[in-house]
Amino acid sequence: MALEQKGIPVERHLSRANLSADLLDNADGDGIISAISMLDFAESAAMDSGIRDLGFWAGTTPLSGYGNFGARVAFAPSLYGAIKTFCNEVLSECSEADYYLSHEESRAWFCHGPVPDPSQQQHELYALMIMTQVIKLALGSDWHPSRVRLQTHNETSLRNNDYLLKTNIEFGAPVTAIEIPFKGLASALKPALEIIHDRKESGSDSHKTRFPTDPAIALQELIALTIKQSRQPTIEVAAEETGLSKRTLQRHLESKATTYTRLVDQVRFNLAIPLLNDESYSVTAISYELGYSNVAHFSRAFRRITGMSPRSYRYLLKK
Repeated sequence: MALEQKGIPVERHLSRANLSADLLDNADGDGIISAISMLDFAESAAMDSGIRDLGFWAGTTPLSGYGNFGARVAFAPSLYGAIKTFCNEVLSECSEADYYLSHEESRAWFCHGPVPDPSQQQHELYALMIMTQVIKLALGSDWHPSRVRLQTHNETSLRNNDYLLKTNIEFGAPVTAIEIPFKGLASALKPALEIIHDRKESGSDSHKTRFPTDPAIALQELIALTIKQSRQPTIEVAAEETGLSKRTLQRHLESKATTYTRLVDQVRFNLAIPLLNDESYSVTAISYELGYSNVAHFSRAFRRITGMSPRSYRYLLKK
């Protein structure tokens, strides 16, 4: 928590917002907390501590610190998928949450709907940075937004914020929004790209690949190898290769907040991007290279993952 990191007594501010200090011991629990109480807590703590951009610092916690919620977002195959997953999953954390993706010419905007009270700035700054964490999964930890829209009119608390110094900020906007280059939506998440790599074929079908600590990582490597061998990456093939039953395999993936189908989509997407970047490959040829029965199936899958067709992606690369 940002307050604890800065040596500020958290219990006192929880008490002022009528929240129990037990929250500190049950950060991952299933308890329901009033959104209004949390907003009051954030504003009171920011005012009393003198950290006027407290919400900003609270939002810098990586998504890996958000348990299964963060894992589901991080397992999306693309930035578009991560944002869509975030928008859906956040509703299970707060029923009033309003996050969505909008398009404007060659730009996309990751948006957060109207905050209850724009004068309570901490909620908005927290939302801004959580949204930024999602984008960084694909565009890298050093990525900074070039344009941001904030609902607050209060510029004072952000004057000394180094992160936003080079950002064009529009105050008094109807919603909170971060600009993303439209083609950036098709960017693969960095963790996924690190997993997919070439493997030397052993030439023997008798060898069974056993899971390391993370079964999802091993499966992505196995799926990629299966596709490169022009075989269909079915869950039955994966179960046979790993020496596990189909149900055991499914349980492993459930524990990682993902499914076999999502892993196949992720691998195919990561294999598709370098091929689409090479204009010597036609979209039709790529679809068969990735094991799709026809180009229409490939186009639908690519659009589901990125929000655009393979041909639209290629067009944006030229701009």
